Amino acid sequence: MNTVLKPMYKWNEINWRKLERNVFKLQKRIYKASRRDDVKTVRRLQKLLMKSWSTKCLAVRRVTQDNQGSAT
Repeated sequence: MNTVLKPMYKWNEINWRKLERNVFKLQKRIYKASRRDDVKTVRRLQKLLMKSWSTKCLAVRRVTQDNQGSAT
């Protein structure tokens, strides 16, 4: 049985600007809904943001690449 998983996307071919734009748009929609006290919409959008593929990719990138501090 061949259980080798093939990645859906190559890491260096991901359009990071597009992902950042998607996440920002969702965050902006959450902000606007919270400003008009629409709790139901805020919760729904927060859940959508948490499950978003864009958000997950950006989080992995931040942990693996952006947060590489010095070892000293």
